[in-house]
This record gives sequence, C-alpha cells and structure tokens, in this order.
Amino acid sequence: MLRAGIIGCGGIAERRHAPVLGKLKGVTLAALTDTSTDRLAELGEHYNVPEDDRHADMDSMLANAELDLVHICTPHDLHVGQAIAALESGAHVLLEKPISTTVDEADRIIAAAEAAGRKVAISHNQLWSSGHRAVRRVVDDGSLGEVFFVRSEGFSARHVSGRGINQDWRTQSGAGGGGPLIDNGYHQVYKAIDIAGPPTRVFARIGRHASDIEVEDTAVVMIEHQGGATTSIQVGWCAPGGSIRAEEIFGSTGQLRVGGESPLRLWTHERSRWDDVELEPEVRDELGFPPLVQEFLDAIVNDTDVPEAMSAAASRQTLAVVVAAYESGQSGQPVEL
Repeated sequence: MLRAGIIGCGGIAERRHAPVLGKLKGVTLAALTDTSTDRLAELGEHYNVPEDDRHADMDSMLANAELDLVHICTPHDLHVGQAIAALESGAHVLLEKPISTTVDEADRIIAAAEAAGRKVAISHNQLWSSGHRAVRRVVDDGSLGEVFFVRSEGFSARHVSGRGINQDWRTQSGAGGGGPLIDNGYHQVYKAIDIAGPPTRVFARIGRHASDIEVEDTAVVMIEHQGGATTSIQVGWCAPGGSIRAEEIFGSTGQLRVGGESPLRLWTHERSRWDDVELEPEVRDELGFPPLVQEFLDAIVNDTDVPEAMSAAASRQTLAVVVAAYESGQSGQPVEL
C-alpha cells in the first residue's frame, strides 16, 4: 500500500486530491501538512488521518511520515522549494499546476528528481477529462483534416478564493507569479499544445483593467505552432456579468465545438451538419483528475516513466509559453521559444 501525503490543505486539496487519494486502490492518505491548524483538523478528521500525522511543519511530515508520494497543493511560488524537499526526502511528487513560476525553477525541480531517482508529475488533469479525450479521438481519426486554428476563451468575474490563511494569493504577484493567465490559462495552453503541437512563437496583450489586484485581469495570447497552426487564447477575471465560454478547433475538413448546445459537436465538409460526439461518462468537476492520479500511481508501482503529457518536461514547455506571453505583454513584441 502506497502512503501519500498532501502539502497544503486548501480548496484544491479538499475538492480533488484528498477525495481521489481516499478512493483509489493501492494508496492511502497517510499524512497532511498545512500552516492552518483549522484546515489540518478539518481534512484530517474527514479522511481519518491520525492526529500524529497532521503536521503544521512540512519538514516534520517529510521526516516522519514515511511517505511514498506527496501531492503539492500550495500557492505557485512555494512549488519549487516544496517539490525539491519532498524529492530529497525520497518521495515521488505530484504537483498542482503550474510546475513553478519560472523556467529556472522548473529546471531545478527536474534536476532534483533526476538526482533523487524519483518521479515528478504535474496536474495537467484536463488532458484526461472525458471531453478532451473525445477531442483527441476526433483529431486523431482525421475527421478534421489538418488542424490550423485553436480558439479558447474563458472569462469570469473574479479569481477563485483559497481556503487557507491567505485566501487571495492568486491576486498577488509574488504568490501567484501572475494572474488568470498562469492560473486558468495554463490549462488552455497545455490543451492547445496537445492538439496543435509544439509552440514556436508567442504574442500577447496583457493588462489590468477592471480589478483592484496586483496581477493582470485580462490576457489575450496568440501562439504559433511548429506545424503551422495558430492558437488564440483569451482569459481573464474581468467579466462581472459573466461570459460565454468558447472553445473551438478548426481543421481543413471539419470543425469541433466544445460546449454550447451539447458538450461536443463535430461539423465536417462531407456531412455538412453538426453531429454530437459521444463522451465517456465523467462525474461533475472531476475533469480528468482520477485517471491522471491512477496513471501516476501505476508509474510508481511499475517503475515506469510517467506519461509524457503529465511530465515535468511537458509542464516546463507550457510554462515557457506563459512566461513568454508575459514578456510579450510587457515589450509589445512577439517572443520566440
């Protein structure tokens, strides 16, 4: 039985990490650490973690809990130090996205994993979601022809508040490393790379227009891909009245539309109509997280590489796009990758 620990008992640990670790076979949620004693008690009692295994100090948990793996669910700026500490303690690591706030930090995590002989995975969970798996099937079977454009737009009224001591860390430049682009937009970037291929150049307009926060509230990003495709991403916390989410993929012989009248619809030149695409059943709000964790556990048990899509190298590539977008937003010029 694998023993898992969680660093950070905030909202994402409560909604996704702890429930999944509590349900999957072959693993037990053995220890928790958080600076909030209230959060430690709440999650610890709910998931039957013994009081002696609820630690207010991360180093204490890593030294005493005899863990096989650690899930890191903390503000972005803490990822690098906590990941390296967990790896050096002998644990495998599953990090919430993003892997870190800088490419240099990502490289340090990768180097620490290699030195320790441990595995690192990043929660690119939406690649495992029922919806995205269906998108991949359509792209892979050739129904769209050659993909040339990916469009992804998602706006909300504000950031998601945390559940810990610092509930608004996402709006703070130090803790978050940025705003909606590095938070929500990170998912949009890795999904676009998965569909359209490796990124080569980035251009962005980024600003703060409707919010009294330290970070941007609006980001518009264009990504050029190695195969010639283009991605347009719009993301922000600037829509107090709400917004209509748009996600579409355009190919030489067809078009996919995510959401709207049905979860996924396909138009092809051959059929000249919209058809619903069948999705595998998925519990609301899981968004691919259980199968991602299961594949990470399988890699640990079987001593195989983690799937490329959740690897530290893949997350470094995603982060490089985000960092380039911030650079472009400041300079007004495109940035080569």
